[in-house]
Amino acid sequence: MSSWSITIEEYGSRVWNIVYRIVGNEADASDCFQEVFLAAVKSSRRRKIQNMGAFLSLLATQRAIDWIRKKNRTLQANTTSMDCEILESSSPSPLQTAETVELSEQLRLALAKIKPLEAHVFCLRILNELSYRQIAEEMNVHENYVGVLINRARTKLQDILKSVTVDSGREVAYE
Repeated sequence: MSSWSITIEEYGSRVWNIVYRIVGNEADASDCFQEVFLAAVKSSRRRKIQNMGAFLSLLATQRAIDWIRKKNRTLQANTTSMDCEILESSSPSPLQTAETVELSEQLRLALAKIKPLEAHVFCLRILNELSYRQIAEEMNVHENYVGVLINRARTKLQDILKSVTVDSGREVAYE
């Protein structure tokens, strides 16, 4: 078994979960997953990767956000062609399901509108649940700067999302 086969076996599920949560559907996640490992192979030829797990998590987040940006450039702003998997709950009502789908889509669109570095750090912290220290180590920045980037991302996302309304007529606010 090659070293990349072992790497994919060890980190593949983590990478899949990251890209799937961000892009929101299996077809796009599959393509993005492949892009992540192709980019990782190319990077490993140029330099030694110190922390493969953190590197792949960061790369997966970056590629998934880039995937959304690329897709958004080709779609009209009001088109909602991306599927969203609803998080399992005891029994979500049709309204809750519709709101979750709409909010997920709006978050994806909003992430594509903010600065890439802020979007990456936000996704690493909120979606991938990495600590400030883990993000700082992977990005070679201070933990305080990670906090600044997350705060900027939250503020910008809140501004973008606060004007969005869902079918129920309630205003959406990012917290």
